[in-house]
Amino acid sequence: MTAPTIYHAHPMTGEYLGQGIADPDPMDKENWLIPGFAYLDAPPEVPTLKVARRSGDKSSWEVVDDYRGPVYSTSTGEVQEYTRLGSLPEGLTLHPRPAAFYRWNGTAWELDKLAQLVGARADALTSRDERLALATMRIAPLEDAVYLQRATETEKEQLLAWKTYRMNLGRIEQLDGFPLAFEWPPSPDGEQTDKATD
Repeated sequence: MTAPTIYHAHPMTGEYLGQGIADPDPMDKENWLIPGFAYLDAPPEVPTLKVARRSGDKSSWEVVDDYRGPVYSTSTGEVQEYTRLGSLPEGLTLHPRPAAFYRWNGTAWELDKLAQLVGARADALTSRDERLALATMRIAPLEDAVYLQRATETEKEQLLAWKTYRMNLGRIEQLDGFPLAFEWPPSPDGEQTDKATD
């Protein structure tokens, strides 16, 4: 007599774990030993993100969602490990947030253009203030040289260039594309000439 195939389920979750062969009953050659949480009926084929598990009354297999693994908070975008079988609870999604200024609209991530604009403006003004501080630092000794009438022609040219740069930095909010995409004024020393994009 051929040994029957048995199908094992997890004792806690009922999840299908794999198959095996029943052992013969040493007390009865006509009988086969079916261990606990093993069944003779085969589980159904399941698609991706599904799993077979034993029904609550243990009478049959059922197919349930399987989203175990990394999931994302729809309120913060933070990743977490999900360990349960069944549908995802409210507040979680399988889809990572594309960028900081995306918000969950109930079914998908959606760009919050206002938040993006506010964030880009704050970043641009912070960067502008850093550049203004550098320009002011570079201007101070050049102004001293002019005031003391000891400035060389090169120093006078540098002073004009740095003051022009500082003036242009003060006007960045008037530039086309500000604050999402605009060209920073070129620095006299060739640094910090990058293009601002978000």
